Amino acid sequence: MSEVAVAVWSSKEKKYVNVSWKRVMVRKSLDEICHYAEVEIPESERSLFHKHGIIQVRYLSQYITEGRGEYNGKYGYHPVTTVYIDDVDEETEKSSHGIIVSGRSKARDIIDSKWSGTILGQPTLLQILRQIAGEFGFDEDDVICLPTTAGDITKTVNSFSWENESPWAKLLTVADAQGLIITSNQLGGLYITQPARGTCDWGFAIEEGVNVRHPRRSESGAEQYHEYTVKACGNEATVTDPTCPNKRKLTINLTEFIIDKEKLLRRAKTEMLRRREDKITCALSGWGLTEAQIKKLGGTYHKEIFWEVNLLIPVKLPSCKVNANMLISQVEYTADSKTFSCDVTLVKPEAYR
Repeated sequence: MSEVAVAVWSSKEKKYVNVSWKRVMVRKSLDEICHYAEVEIPESERSLFHKHGIIQVRYLSQYITEGRGEYNGKYGYHPVTTVYIDDVDEETEKSSHGIIVSGRSKARDIIDSKWSGTILGQPTLLQILRQIAGEFGFDEDDVICLPTTAGDITKTVNSFSWENESPWAKLLTVADAQGLIITSNQLGGLYITQPARGTCDWGFAIEEGVNVRHPRRSESGAEQYHEYTVKACGNEATVTDPTCPNKRKLTINLTEFIIDKEKLLRRAKTEMLRRREDKITCALSGWGLTEAQIKKLGGTYHKEIFWEVNLLIPVKLPSCKVNANMLISQVEYTADSKTFSCDVTLVKPEAYR
C-alpha cells in the first residue's frame, strides 16, 4: 500500500518532522524552473509552518528501498519535491478554518533576486551555475549534470555577465544554445541535462483504455508568431510557422553570446515549436509506477518511480490519433485523504530538442 506524506523541517530538532495534512498539490514543468507546491493543513499543525520554512512532499511504499528508518521499517520513501514556503494563507469561515501553505523550489531565490555580476575565465555552464547558486546556499553537490556518470556535459562560455537583474534568463539562453535544459530536482537542487531523455524500461507508458480514459487535447495560438528571428554577434536566423497565418513577428536578441548560425536556427525552430502549444493532458491514477511495478524493480535506488518532466514515454491514444513516443512537459500531482492522482501533459519531443 502506498501513501503520500508531508514533512516540515524543524530547525530545533535538525530533521524533518511528519505532519498531518488535508490536501496536497505539486506542479512540475519544463517551462518553470521551480517546482510549486500547495498543502492544506489542519489548524493543529499551524505552529510548524512559517514563511521561508522547508516542506518535503514524499511518496511512501513498502517496496521503496530508501528511507525505511524514518517509518519504522514499514515504508521506504522517495521525495516528490522539496520547497521553501512563500505564503501561509488562512481563511476563517463560520464552519471551517482553512490554512493553505504554498512554496517553490530553492531556485526561487536566484530567480527573484536582482544584482550585477561577471564570471570570466571561460568556465563551463555547470561551473557558472554552481558559482551563482553557491551565493544562495547551494552546495556543489546540489548542482549537477545528469546522468551523473557523464561528469560535466556542458561546454565553455566565453563570458557571462548580467546587470541589475537575475541571471536566470541568460543561464537558460546559454543552456538552450548548448542543447540542454536546467530544472529543479526532487531535493530542491538543480540539474542540467539533455532534453527528451530516452525511454527507459521501468514501465512508464500511457495507453487509452488501460491507464487513461479521457485524454484532453488543447491548442493555443495566444503566444504563437508567424516569423521567428534570433540574432547574435552579427548573425541571424529566421524561420516561419505555416500553422500561424497572421503576420506577428518575434525577434530574440542574443548579442552578448557567441553563437554560430546553425545554433541560432535551432533556437528559432525550438521557439516556434514550443509556442505552438499543442498539448495532450491525461488524468492518471497514482503518481507514477504501480505497487506491482515498483516491486518488480527489485530496488529503487537511482530508479525513477514518478511521472516526471522530461521523460520520453510510449503513448497510444487512438482518440487523439497518437501512437508515438511523447515528452512529458508538465506533471501536476494531487492528493487528499482518499485518493491521489496526477495530470500528465504530453508534447512532441521536438519542441525541447
